[in-house]
Amino acid sequence: MSTYELELDETGVPGVVASLSGELDLTNAGELEERLRRAAPESGELLVDLNHVVFIDSAAIHVLFRLARDLGAGGGLALLLAPDAPVARVLEIVNMKDAVRIVPSRTPLEHASSP
Repeated sequence: MSTYELELDETGVPGVVASLSGELDLTNAGELEERLRRAAPESGELLVDLNHVVFIDSAAIHVLFRLARDLGAGGGLALLLAPDAPVARVLEIVNMKDAVRIVPSRTPLEHASSP
């Protein structure tokens, strides 16, 4: 069984930041989806940081697509993913950017919420 870690920062900008690390695959995709759905704020955005994920398979990718659909493409979900992150190329190949907003760093988010 592969392992992953999920750390939540509910004081994040502009909503909840879910930082993931490790491996995301069929063995943990169901649990991952449940945990991310519980973490999603009723208003605001769930920002999923994938920069420390070292492996992702199709089951976990489907979780991200479902969350993007269910939380709404209008701001319910975004992915934090640097261009050089280990899983960046995989998510590029499946055109994840067409389903969800992908940002390379938290900096633009912090500026966007400033008055």
